[in-house]
Amino acid sequence: MTDATPSRDRAKAGTAANQIGPDRARPGEPRARSVAKGDVPQTLLDRYLIERDLRGRPERFYRDHRTADPAFRDTGRRLSADRAYPDTVADMLKVARHRGWSRLKVEGEAAFRREVWVQARAMGLEVQGYRPRDRDRGAAGLPHGRAQLEQRLRMASTVVRTLIAAPEAQQRLIAHAAARLGLDRETRTRRSPEIRRARTR
Repeated sequence: MTDATPSRDRAKAGTAANQIGPDRARPGEPRARSVAKGDVPQTLLDRYLIERDLRGRPERFYRDHRTADPAFRDTGRRLSADRAYPDTVADMLKVARHRGWSRLKVEGEAAFRREVWVQARAMGLEVQGYRPRDRDRGAAGLPHGRAQLEQRLRMASTVVRTLIAAPEAQQRLIAHAAARLGLDRETRTRRSPEIRRARTR
């Protein structure tokens, strides 16, 4: 096998267009457990033909011996692929989950970023770098549309106000629910009168 292909040169230069990696952890969240090149589930090591780097670590993962370009590459902090094949993205996300990457940052072509977002959200992973549409949320099995999310938040805030007397506890629970639904603070304050009332009591 030749030692240098155009795609390998791009990967070495760090210019591969489609890539995922761990996003920065929020305060209080654990960091990614691993960013070690080659730290992948054994099932993937068994499934792919692998080229290793000079230190013997798995680096390029090929589907078969006929393909010139790898399905994806592993540089440790980044996983990259030339194309947005759903099965390749699924395997890359298995590596991410294996490494403890609960928050991902995705870069590259729109089709790749969308595929990563849909599959990662369906797995319960958070993704930065793609703004989903309603159909993306539906594909990931999430609620459709901002209006529906806000309606769910209003219903939750009504329940919280009914069951919880302490305003601080109400605010904390409603903020947690809003974060789970992916609504920002500005939207919660502007569009949810129940929350404003709960905070002023």
